[in-house]
Amino acid sequence: LLGKIIKSKFMKAFLGMGLLGSNFVKALLKKGDSLRVWNRTASRAKELEVFGAKSFATAAEAVKGAEIIHLTLNDDASVDDVLGQARPGLSAGAIIVDHTTTSKEGAISRTKYWKENGFIYQHAPVFMGPANALESTGSMLVSGDQSIIEKIKPELTKMTGELVNLGAEVGKAAAIKLIGNSFLVCFTTCIGDTLTLAKALGVSSDDVAGLFSSWN
Repeated sequence: LLGKIIKSKFMKAFLGMGLLGSNFVKALLKKGDSLRVWNRTASRAKELEVFGAKSFATAAEAVKGAEIIHLTLNDDASVDDVLGQARPGLSAGAIIVDHTTTSKEGAISRTKYWKENGFIYQHAPVFMGPANALESTGSMLVSGDQSIIEKIKPELTKMTGELVNLGAEVGKAAAIKLIGNSFLVCFTTCIGDTLTLAKALGVSSDDVAGLFSSWN
């Protein structure tokens, strides 16, 4: 199946049509892909039909016949719930690519569980906002079985500006994503505090930027 995927276009499904997921879908449709889509709020999936997607009422119907299934959901619980709904429609050997920010433990356990049940689960979280998804910019992280990553690399590379391969450790991509999120939250908070102090001291944001520009 993996060899087949590299050689030709294949049927794909996308579950989770929030801002990130819907823009991923729009970008892939522009690239000529055919996509089956589903969302718990059905209208969000239905709206994408004008762009060429085909929406379905249930996750199981959406993944029926799909060789690769992308997920953009909220957390571990939502991933497990949606995959549980989709399972009756999954084809043997289907590849699940999960872009959701989840725990490291969740990524590890799902990789093991789905492999034991005849499917492939590949976690691929992103440092991408909705605009990045539409423009295929930003970063996507992967780790785990390198043979799987290598063979789905063409599919993932066209979705992002940079595909970051973190090696063979299952769950490492999830860990790095969480660490990165922590840094971004702290950085944003610190910048906010810095500008608040500058304002209180009568210093302009341009002067603050000048200070930053003098640092490495």
